[in-house]
Amino acid sequence: MPRASATTADLANFGGAETCTPQPKKYTPSDLQVAITKLIKAKFPAGTKAWAYLMEAFDLKERAAKHRLSNSVSYTIEELQALIQGEDGFEYLQTLMADAEPKWWWWAKRVIATAERRRMAAELDQEILKLETSRPADTGARRRIKGDLDASKSLGAKFARAETTLGLLDSYSNRASTGAMAQTQAQTQGRGGRR
Repeated sequence: MPRASATTADLANFGGAETCTPQPKKYTPSDLQVAITKLIKAKFPAGTKAWAYLMEAFDLKERAAKHRLSNSVSYTIEELQALIQGEDGFEYLQTLMADAEPKWWWWAKRVIATAERRRMAAELDQEILKLETSRPADTGARRRIKGDLDASKSLGAKFARAETTLGLLDSYSNRASTGAMAQTQAQTQGRGGRR
C-alpha cells in the first residue's frame, strides 16, 4: 500500500500558486472612470484622504478604495449610484452625462439653472434690504439702491415667466413674485379700503 508523505504534497504545489482569474496585461480606464476619479479627488484637497471617503461611502477596504482612485479598478454601478444619491450628486450626474443631450436632460439642466438664478436673486434682494434698512444714505445712493431693487424684481419676473413656460408655476405666481398683487392690496389699504 503506497504511503503519501509530506514531501509528495509539497511537490504538488512546487511551482507556486496560480490565480483562477487571469489579469489583463494592460488596463486602460475609460474616460468616464477618469472623470469620476478626478471629481472625487477635487472634492478632497491635498493632504486629505479621498480613499477614506470611498471606504466609508462604498463599504470598502483601504486597498480596494485606493485601487478605485488609481483607476486600476472600475466603479461598480452601486458605487456610482451612491455617489449620485449623495450631497454632490448633481455634479456626479453631470460628469456621467458628459456630452449627452437627451430632451429630459436638457430640461433638467434648464430648470436647475433657473432655480439657481432665482436663489441668487433672492440673496441679492436680502442684501439690498439690509443696505436699505441700515443707516441713512444720501440721495444718490438711495437712487442706486432703488434701481438695483427694481432690476432685481424685473429679473425675478423674467425667471417666473420662464418657469411658467416650463410648466413649473401657474400664471398667477408670476404676478405675485413681481409684487403686482401685493401692491394692489397695499394701495387699497392706503385708500381706506377693507382691511
